[in-house]
Amino acid sequence: MRPTYRAVVLVVAALATGTMTAGATQLFLDDWGISYGQWTPNGNAPENVTWVLDDWVGGGDGFLDPGYGGQEYDVEATYLAYDNSFAYIGIVTGFPLAGRTGWNGYYYQHFAAGDIGIDMNDDDVYDYAVDTSAGGALRWGDLVWQDPHLAGQPAWGGAADPLLVTAWQNSSPIEAFRYGAFDGRYSIEAIIDREALGFLNESMMIHWTMGCGNDLAEVDMAVTPVPEPATLMLLGGGLMLSGIAARSRRKKK
Repeated sequence: MRPTYRAVVLVVAALATGTMTAGATQLFLDDWGISYGQWTPNGNAPENVTWVLDDWVGGGDGFLDPGYGGQEYDVEATYLAYDNSFAYIGIVTGFPLAGRTGWNGYYYQHFAAGDIGIDMNDDDVYDYAVDTSAGGALRWGDLVWQDPHLAGQPAWGGAADPLLVTAWQNSSPIEAFRYGAFDGRYSIEAIIDREALGFLNESMMIHWTMGCGNDLAEVDMAVTPVPEPATLMLLGGGLMLSGIAARSRRKKK
């Protein structure tokens, strides 16, 4: 059973954005004061950011969750936040975008970094994918996913599924993306326009793992919808009409 972490999101100020790719200038995690061992965001983060800390610090023969591997395969922390315009996804991991090569007892296997799955409305269906090997391209429409494998078999009973999106109908760039070195580890950071995700008016869950499925990143949160200007105008007009009607009734009495 996957963990559930929820937070209600209010309207907050937008952060600076720009189209960036792997290896480019640090995005928002650095601005939020995040570093290895300092996982709590500072006042620069959106007011209702939520995060999951899953830092393996030794012991247990390198046991992670759901697998093994130690710091090189460890997901340290996962962040999810929103403002009025954008969704912010941040993952700190020991796993590089280029992947790692491991010995399975018979031959070396190359384990690639996974894509970020986005489950809208928490219904166990990944509606979008952030393609990490394609500079953060957003994929959607009849997504087909590949699961992590170890020695040719599904890893850890499927707990770390899925891994990579392999087919889709639609694709578009996102506001900004980065997967690169970060304080002795690696960070994956994505900024996505809320409109591209249907304004996220209920909830959102994200998932990421690496090719062997040794560890995974998951976090979800509820989202408070932001009223559109037309809705606000209708609401205001309705209140005005109610006031006029009330005054009319009082005059008749």
